[in-house]
Amino acid sequence: MREKREKLDAVGRIARIMELLCSAEETLTLREIESRIGIPRSTLHRLLSSLEEQEWVHREEGTEQFRPSVGFFLLNNRSLFYDELIRVASPEMETLVARTDKTCILSVLEGLEGRCIHAVDPPMAVKFVAHRGMPVPVHAGATGKVLLAFAPKRLQERIFDGGLPERIDAERLKDQIEEIRRDGYAYSREEWIANAGDISVPLFDRRGLFVAQLGLAGLAASFDGREEEITASLKEASARLSGLL
Repeated sequence: MREKREKLDAVGRIARIMELLCSAEETLTLREIESRIGIPRSTLHRLLSSLEEQEWVHREEGTEQFRPSVGFFLLNNRSLFYDELIRVASPEMETLVARTDKTCILSVLEGLEGRCIHAVDPPMAVKFVAHRGMPVPVHAGATGKVLLAFAPKRLQERIFDGGLPERIDAERLKDQIEEIRRDGYAYSREEWIANAGDISVPLFDRRGLFVAQLGLAGLAASFDGREEEITASLKEASARLSGLL
């Protein structure tokens, strides 16, 4: 009976850890997890280590910062936990593609980098090609810079402290993301991929919390004279989606 109770206690503690990490807007330290759920540090450290081994929890390299691992969300028929967001966003993305002949990209922050979770391509031979799972640099291109600009402040600081290539001018990048936050969109030409341009906007939920990046990408020259029109279409789509999230 005692052994059964101990097992149930362990399951309950694991459930509380995962609920906390999944509901947090950013990574949490060991101390923060301990203070919020009251599990003794030695026990908490052991449980987190076990969860890390099972790929349910990810510890940021060289730190005591924890977040849910993608592996945890791949348990249900390998389906990503972003599936509901993709389901809601897909109709708007398809409309944007039909209207602009650009590739529409939906991406999120995954650790210190961006990750494409859904893309809709136009029926054209020459186009910007994106795919689910594609990494997105946060220091180059409108797609990644929107993710960086609207990331939680603490995560921004961690990226600037050690998550950027050495060649990047951090102060210039900080100025750029402040401008993006002020304007509510980003536009770039050939920053991420040669001959490609992209315009991106942030996507928020109904509470005003940043959820993802929504953008259009294509040949850089194809944006000429259409920047305002495409930006307006993206902002309108983002506003409609926010009302559904």
